[in-house]
Amino acid sequence: MRWKERGRRDKIAVVLMGIYLFLVLCVTVIPRDFTLDPKWLYHESVPVTYVYWMPFRDLMAGYSDAGKQILLNVVMTMPFGFLYGMIRKKPGLFSAVRATLLLSLSIELFQLLTTVFLLYHRRCDVTDLITNVTGGALGYLLYRFYLYLQSQKQKS
Repeated sequence: MRWKERGRRDKIAVVLMGIYLFLVLCVTVIPRDFTLDPKWLYHESVPVTYVYWMPFRDLMAGYSDAGKQILLNVVMTMPFGFLYGMIRKKPGLFSAVRATLLLSLSIELFQLLTTVFLLYHRRCDVTDLITNVTGGALGYLLYRFYLYLQSQKQKS
């Protein structure tokens, strides 16, 4: 839908989605190591695993912050699912899940590329894909619940 044809609520949702995506990229993609230390000097000596294929590996290994990371990944993508529902006209759960999967996969692949090309070490983890998609689906379901509450409010 063209920008001029959108209503005020839709325009606000689009702006919020843009701000949200920028913040997600700042947290997940942009390296936070601003030192001038070249990574290639010691990259060979550091054991690097590029992709963790086993779902919930950290949780099963008993890492102390694994549960927190899972929760944060779910919470991080809930706004995406909610805003996606607001922006798209008549979206379905499958459409929201697919969009969240594409967002998460893009982030994970970019993290993989930054690690492979020695820019910064970020983990590419299948658990992140699962938890991000779960968060997007929950956000979309919250949007549907919001619509239900709005319709009940209008009836009374």
